[in-house]
Amino acid sequence: MNPFHKTTIGKPKIWLIEAAAEIGLDYSKLSHEVTNDFKEHVEKRHGQGKLAITDSDFDKIPEIIRKPDLAIIGTIRKGELRNVYVKMENGITYLYFDKVLDSNRNKALRGCTFYKIVKQLDMENLERIVTMNGISDLSKVKKIIAAGSHPGGEA
Repeated sequence: MNPFHKTTIGKPKIWLIEAAAEIGLDYSKLSHEVTNDFKEHVEKRHGQGKLAITDSDFDKIPEIIRKPDLAIIGTIRKGELRNVYVKMENGITYLYFDKVLDSNRNKALRGCTFYKIVKQLDMENLERIVTMNGISDLSKVKKIIAAGSHPGGEA
């Protein structure tokens, strides 16, 4: 087993900080990060078959979180605050989920799962995916529809 390792992939963009603030969350002191545990989870759960996540897909994460086509900010799942970002390109839809860590030890938006599907999504279908487990609460979320442009301008 590998020792735990995390990699920072950037600070939240203004659109995300502002969207979170609209629902009472402060993301301004957080950083986006992924861990080796995240990568191992994704490779194990979503790394096989026709739509397997590849190394080049992992390279897309910074762009997915910078300019998503759709996003749901502030989902609560099993008591954890989470966000989902969607990027659609070339007939493939990427879904990247992170969880909010805001403690004395960790201040991060840490990747928790990542997969792709062959289906264009609208917000209604994204909500259906996020809530299909029956344990995700979307009652206080901020929904972002960016239609391929930057959700909050050029920040």
